[in-house]
Amino acid sequence: MYDAAMSLATGLDCFLRGARMAWAKPLRPFVWVPMAVSFALVAILLATMFALVQDAVTAVVAFLPDWLDWLAKALGPVLYVLGVLVAGWLFGFLAVLAAGPFLGFLSARAEEFAFGEGPPDSGEGVAAALVDAIAREGRKLAYHLPRLAAALLLTLVPVVNALAPAIWFVFGAWMLAVQFVDYAAENRGLDFRATTELLRSHRAAALGFGSLATVLLAVPFGALFVIPAGVTGGALLWWRCASQDDR
Repeated sequence: MYDAAMSLATGLDCFLRGARMAWAKPLRPFVWVPMAVSFALVAILLATMFALVQDAVTAVVAFLPDWLDWLAKALGPVLYVLGVLVAGWLFGFLAVLAAGPFLGFLSARAEEFAFGEGPPDSGEGVAAALVDAIAREGRKLAYHLPRLAAALLLTLVPVVNALAPAIWFVFGAWMLAVQFVDYAAENRGLDFRATTELLRSHRAAALGFGSLATVLLAVPFGALFVIPAGVTGGALLWWRCASQDDR
């Protein structure tokens, strides 16, 4: 129990250190592009979702009988806030995926800034690196989607669905840890499986890191801050986990 608590604290510490480090002057040029991409995507999706959530809330409230008017008044704001939070997290995660091809550069520069050395130069040009990064994002998506479907099915099972909020929270935390830590592995030419195996051997640290990212990503436009903090913090977490395994 003590080791698990320390590991959770390690993950939280890496994210918080990454959040501070992301805005250091040498790293700022690598932050603006992914922030612009994520802002544009989240703004468009939230504007669309805003109207859909309003319609859904109106439909649910209208479905209730007159004698439950008191419940409608209380339920409306709750459903609205819940819908916005869920949409905010989902769209934030999509923004992370969309900005993914640009984030490997930030991860590499973060390592140089924090440790004085970064991953070895692959010798690829910017265009080739972006093509490889896009292919890598496709590999991550193939990893995430079956697990997303499984989490969704679990929330539809009677009794088990009472745990749906916890299931989605843990699932989201793991996905974000994998997403952010993988940039350091990708910069070293390591297979995506190396990332998942590394994090499975340090599962508590990964969930501590991803939990904070998950909470912040649920805030509308939280992706603007989560993405740079997650990438730089993910580089720190990769170093800590890999260094411990080398001992």
